[in-house]
Amino acid sequence: MLASEAIQDVMLKATGKTTTLASTSTKYLRILGLLDFYQRRWARERGIDWNSLYNLKFSLGTITATDTFDIDTSTIRKLSDREGDAVRVVWTNGVGYTDYDIVVHDKLKDYSQGVNRESPNGFYAAKIGGTLVFNHTFVAADAQFGGEIFVPCYVFADEITVGTDEIQVDDPDWLILQVAAEYVRNDITRRSRYPELQAEANEAMQRMRDDNDAQIDLVERPWAPASGLNGSAWS
Repeated sequence: MLASEAIQDVMLKATGKTTTLASTSTKYLRILGLLDFYQRRWARERGIDWNSLYNLKFSLGTITATDTFDIDTSTIRKLSDREGDAVRVVWTNGVGYTDYDIVVHDKLKDYSQGVNRESPNGFYAAKIGGTLVFNHTFVAADAQFGGEIFVPCYVFADEITVGTDEIQVDDPDWLILQVAAEYVRNDITRRSRYPELQAEANEAMQRMRDDNDAQIDLVERPWAPASGLNGSAWS
C-alpha cells in the first residue's frame, strides 16, 4: 500500500467521508507525518521482533586490522538473537567463511584471552554500543582478513516522506486506524470517536503480534549453527 492510499483511508475512518486531499495541503502533510511517526513506533514495538524487518545478511564492510567495526545504528535496530544465527565473515576467495557466535556485550571478555584476544573455544562477537566487536584482533595473516562481514539483524522501517512511499507495517490497517485515532483526538468535533478508533487499532496490533509469533521461520540458513572455519559462501 502506498502512503497516499493510506491517507485516503485515514480520512475515511476519521471523518466517515471519502476525501481526496491535495498533496501540498496541511492535512495531507500532517497525516503523512503521522504515518511516518507511527510506522517508526511499530518497528520499535516493545517485546517483539517483526519477521518482516529481519535481514539475514546485512553487510558491515570488510575486515581490517582491528577487532571493532562500526554498525549503522540508523538502519540496524538490533542484532538477531534467533537460535543458530551468527555473524559471518566470507573470505576473499568467496568460498571459505568463519562464523562468529553472537554473545551479549558483557560476556565477550569471557571468550577472550592473551594479547590477540583469541579464544581457544571458538569465535565470538558482540554488539557494544554502535560497534560490532570480535573476540580477537585481525591481522593480515588471518584467513578472514579482507573478507566481508555479514550480520543477521532487525532493521528499521524506511521513512515515509512522500505519497509514493510504501507502507511497511505488516498490517496497514493498524497504521490507518492508529493515525485516524490520533487525528480525531486533536479534532474537537470528532474527539468522541477516539476511544472507538483506538480500541480498533489495539485489536489490530494484537492480531499482528499474534500473526508474527505464529509465523514459521522460513529464512534459509545454509550454514550449520555451530561456528566453523570452512564452508561454502552463500549467495
